[in-house]
Amino acid sequence: MPLEKPRIETIVLVSFVVLKLFLHCFLINPVYELHRDEFLHLDQANHLAWGFQSVPPATSIFAWIIKVLGGSAFIIRLVTACFGAGTLVYSWFIVKELKGNLFAKVLCMVALFACAIARLDMLFQPNAFDILSWTATYYYFVKYISTSKPRFIYYAILAIAIGFLNKYSIGFLIIGLLVGFLASPQRYIFKTKHLYFAACIGLLLVLPNLIWQYQNHFPVVKHMKELAATQLDKINRIDFLKDQLLYYIGDLWILFAAAIAFLFTSPLKILDG
Repeated sequence: MPLEKPRIETIVLVSFVVLKLFLHCFLINPVYELHRDEFLHLDQANHLAWGFQSVPPATSIFAWIIKVLGGSAFIIRLVTACFGAGTLVYSWFIVKELKGNLFAKVLCMVALFACAIARLDMLFQPNAFDILSWTATYYYFVKYISTSKPRFIYYAILAIAIGFLNKYSIGFLIIGLLVGFLASPQRYIFKTKHLYFAACIGLLLVLPNLIWQYQNHFPVVKHMKELAATQLDKINRIDFLKDQLLYYIGDLWILFAAAIAFLFTSPLKILDG
């Protein structure tokens, strides 16, 4: 008896998740030891606080969980791989919500395996969870747009708040979403009271870290100035842009096709209305 389509898709998704965990936990050559930044973040488990000079507190909580579980290299890899697996799952459901078929979902999974994001999932740094937070936020907003159910706004803001407590760069996502909603027919979201209720809840969640930053004279600003003076000044802007293309060289044709689809192809056309 042939398997039903939903069951086949579930098996495929689970297979990709298992493959993701397997690759990161068992196929990394032992010669690749922990990165120096990983030792910094792992040590934060011994100094739990509402903030640190360079990062918010979420990484220290993950480090504490790793410490409780034994702190081995395998556990470290497993935790970061789980973040990457979460990104796979949310990406799969974004494609599903956009009415993508099984081929589109598998193509998305292959693209994620082939790009630089896969490398980030090998390192215990805020980056892997940052990508997961962004992806979860996109999913919940896409889900809200397709269903008009207010609870997905709250889920999206929760993902943003947790992402903020992991890495401040999610602020760029907030700016992008504001511009994107204002420039699209989905601008009606700003007339929804639930958006502002959810924003207040999100602000309460991140408030302890903001208070910590204020009480300590915003060390993150000092840290960014130090980076700009000692590291970022050595990065050539053109070379940086070239590197971004190289990181996603295997996915560029997919991104190009996606851009065309979003601009001109129904039902993905974003300029309607």
